[in-house]
Amino acid sequence: MNEEYYHKDIFGTVVDVNLGAVEKEEERPLFDKKGREFNIFALTDALGERKKKETWILYQKALSAGLSAEEIFFKIVWQVKSMLIAARTKNVEETDMKPFPYSKAKSFLKNFKLEELEKFSENLVIGYHQARRGEREIETLVEKILLKL
Repeated sequence: MNEEYYHKDIFGTVVDVNLGAVEKEEERPLFDKKGREFNIFALTDALGERKKKETWILYQKALSAGLSAEEIFFKIVWQVKSMLIAARTKNVEETDMKPFPYSKAKSFLKNFKLEELEKFSENLVIGYHQARRGEREIETLVEKILLKL
């Protein structure tokens, strides 16, 4: 096909089309049912503080605000991974993390034993692959993981 074909619309009008450009997904604020903006990091903080009830409530609010269970799942994975990194290092210079999330993850370590975090991480990985194979649903996986805190 010639290049001219891509620069005309169906009526033959010449249009400026940049076929190489990639559309960016706009960051959209997520709102709960009452119109308040939802902050996903409140959920990860509650997880780090090991507050089972608050974490589950925030999970339900995140779902009602429009986040998918998979997005929430990966925020949980990020939090657990951050805590594992913080547990295995002495300071932020040994990591690729920013100082604030590192210090938060380090402060959450008082709520978990290293073995618990490793098992938590293992359950996340196993559950994710089971969900991908169709053996379970990601929504119930996340909910069960949060209720086992």
